[in-house]
Amino acid sequence: MDEEVSVLYQASSGGIRRDQIEVALSREFNRKIHSFHEPGIDVLWQEKLKENPRLFNGSKFRLHSIQEKKSKNVYIELGVTGYKDFLGTNWSKNAKEMLRLGEEEHGNKQAYMSDALGVGAFLQTKDGFVVFIRRSQHVGEAQGLWDIPGGHPEPEELVGKVNNPADICINDLNPALVVNEIFDSTLREIRDEVNVPLSSLSEPIFLGVSLNHTSAFRPSADFLVRCSLSSQEVKHLYDSGGVEAEESTSIKFVLIQDVKKLPESELWHEMAPSGKGCIVVYNQASL
Repeated sequence: MDEEVSVLYQASSGGIRRDQIEVALSREFNRKIHSFHEPGIDVLWQEKLKENPRLFNGSKFRLHSIQEKKSKNVYIELGVTGYKDFLGTNWSKNAKEMLRLGEEEHGNKQAYMSDALGVGAFLQTKDGFVVFIRRSQHVGEAQGLWDIPGGHPEPEELVGKVNNPADICINDLNPALVVNEIFDSTLREIRDEVNVPLSSLSEPIFLGVSLNHTSAFRPSADFLVRCSLSSQEVKHLYDSGGVEAEESTSIKFVLIQDVKKLPESELWHEMAPSGKGCIVVYNQASL
């Protein structure tokens, strides 16, 4: 497997439907605070804002753990975090030290990490192609690399706009609606990044969770989504521009039968870790 990615959780045969997922929410699942490293989060955030004033501290869900029960349902423990904390921990120059301290002080190397849960879509067109987009220079990470459509589920979609993700009362979040937000955010990201209508997209199937080693093992939930449009129709819509057109610069289509060979291809070396992780999860899935 590629050194940039690994698989935290692989769904059982056929993937997992949204009604097979149970979520538990608690402040206990938020990241731990380390007094020495905390000031560095604000420093890094200000540096990133100077580089890219478009960044904002949106709320995110924090993945604490995931496991499959005997019933083949999936149980996920989630806290709340923010994009600022994500950049200040998972992307900190001190991330390795924070991982070491987490293991040493809490028996969990991820204890001090934001670990904002991402979502990614293995998007398959009607004529058997998989969709990739090249990330622009305006995004917060993996600039210029080929990636799958994706982003983050947002707690604020459920509770409304907040000035600081820390202001969100986790008890106000309905677990069933959180599951819906995770699945629905996957579809919204495809709509906004690729500019295809939601009506053309199938219900997402949860395939697993991949980890991005370049950002201190940040997790991403990977989904299979089928599109009722052909690759040419998708390209036409993408070229027309969409809500998040500035987040990518071009689109590429790979035949579904060539996906197994991607890790040995030239394209692999130009792919974002999140895209690699989704491909690895898909290739290991029994579909």
